[in-house]
Order: sequence, then C-alpha cells, then structure tokens
Amino acid sequence: MKLSVIAEKLNVNIYGNPNHEIAGISSPENADTNLLCVIWDKHALEKLHPDIPIAAPQELFTSSRDGLISANPRALLPELLALFSHQAKPKGIHPSAVVSLGAQISPEAYIGANAFVGDGCTAGEGTVIEPNAVLLANVRVGKNCLIHSGAVIGADGFGFERTPRGLVKIPQTGGVSIGDDVEIGACTTIDRGTMSDTVIASGTKIDNHVQIGHNVQVGRNCIICSMTGIAGSSVIEDDVTISVQAGITDHVRVGKGAIIAARTGVTNDIPAGAIVSGFPARPHNEAKRALVLASDLPSLFKRIRVLEKKLEELQKL
Repeated sequence: MKLSVIAEKLNVNIYGNPNHEIAGISSPENADTNLLCVIWDKHALEKLHPDIPIAAPQELFTSSRDGLISANPRALLPELLALFSHQAKPKGIHPSAVVSLGAQISPEAYIGANAFVGDGCTAGEGTVIEPNAVLLANVRVGKNCLIHSGAVIGADGFGFERTPRGLVKIPQTGGVSIGDDVEIGACTTIDRGTMSDTVIASGTKIDNHVQIGHNVQVGRNCIICSMTGIAGSSVIEDDVTISVQAGITDHVRVGKGAIIAARTGVTNDIPAGAIVSGFPARPHNEAKRALVLASDLPSLFKRIRVLEKKLEELQKL
C-alpha cells in the first residue's frame, strides 16, 4: 500500500513521496526499496541506501529519502506489522478439540486442535486457545487472549500438609481467572487456587515455560519472562517486569512497576518501582557492587596473607 494510506491508517506524517508503494516491513539487515525499514538508531541508518524508505524520527531523514515520521518508531513497529499481517484470526472449535458441555465459548473465540477445555471454563470474544493447550475446570479467560500450545491452566496447586501419617494433599477447589488481552506462552503452567482463584489481570504477557503457583495474584500489564517461577499466594502488582529465570518465594508482594532482573531470588517484599537483582534480591546497584567485590576476593585474600606475615614479623621484634 502507498505511504499515504499507511500514514492515514496510523495517524502519522509522511516524508518525501506519498505514492511510494510499500509491500511490507523490514529490519535494516533485510532492507529493500519496497519495504519500510523501522529505524530508531542513527548508526543503523548509516548503512542504508538513500532509496530505502524508513519509519523514523524526523531528524533522521534526508531530502532524498521517503518514509513515515514517528517520534517513537519502537511503538509504531507493532502497528505496522499488524497492518501487513495477512493472518486472519481463527474462530470456532477444531473437530479434534475436547470441550466440556459445561464450558461457555464465545462464537468469536477459537479452540485449536487437540486442546482440552474443562467444565465451568469460559473463553471470551477474540480469544485463541492454540493446539494442545489444556484448560482444566473453572478457568475463566477474558477477551482477546492468546494461550499458546502446551500451556496447562488450572492444574492442582502444590499444597500438602505434614501429619503423623505423612504428607496429606490439600484439595484445591478454586479456579483461575484471566482478564482481557492476556498472552500465556507455550508450556507455561498456572495452578488453580486452593479456595479462591489464581488471578492474571488484563494486559499481562507471560512467556514460555513459566510456573505460577496457586493463589498468586498478578496485576495488570505485567511482563513475566521465561523459566520464571512464582510460588503460591504471592502478589505481583501492576506493571511489574520479571526477567528470565527469576524465582519468587511464597507469600511475598512485588510492588507496582518493580523490575526483577534475570536469575534473581525474591525472598522478601519488593517496594514499588524498585530494581532488584541477585540472591537474595537487593537493590540492583548494591548487587552489582557486591559482584565486583566478590570477583576481587582472590587478590584481597593474597593481600591479607601478606599483611598477616608482616604482622607476624613485627610481633617477633
């Protein structure tokens, strides 16, 4: 489509020829004259031929280049990709899917091949449940969600009580409540609550291979990256980012807007807006200083041994 059409759809301004035909979106590495290249780094622009159209801040344009002006091309990229995506959102239930008679599936939702949807489940308008995903009893999914293949939602929470006769399983009678516009990655597991629901609020995005325990409450617009584990009854407030392989123990609260760095071990509450890393989790700058000091321990040890020998010599005088 022409640059003028794209600009009108996305409400941005044109630089250069409005009739330049665009066939798709590209990265700088795959740039071509009929592909719109999204640029936010002037160093990437230096490698592009002047005939390559770009979406970029106005200061990056030269008089000979066509494109779209955007103060925030990173934010524009998803809209551009969606504009050129030819994949229609599927609807209906695949013949091989197993859907309980007690489930309520919107006619505008999709249940993929070999998926299982249990009794008391709901799936709202525009939600896609991909092949081989499993929703056990009482999993309620809102609108426009995407649940990837292999996800298991609503399995028993991991709850046991030690007794004189051994470990006794605690029945898990709650469900899982998932808001609107939530994405849940492949092979992620979300356990149902013990008595009330485990909750994933609207707008949250969960990566592949994440484990979320029973009774966990995850707020709005959170990002939870792969191989993270969140133990039971923890609360993750809105806008939290949890990086890869983080571990969060049970019954802690992570405050709004906090950032948990990769491989962090959270054992206590994290205040709102904090950036933490390490084990146990501590303020990121403090954790970095500790790592630097730890790397210097061998030389510090040698210096201490030298000082000890000198002290012994002085004591003999």
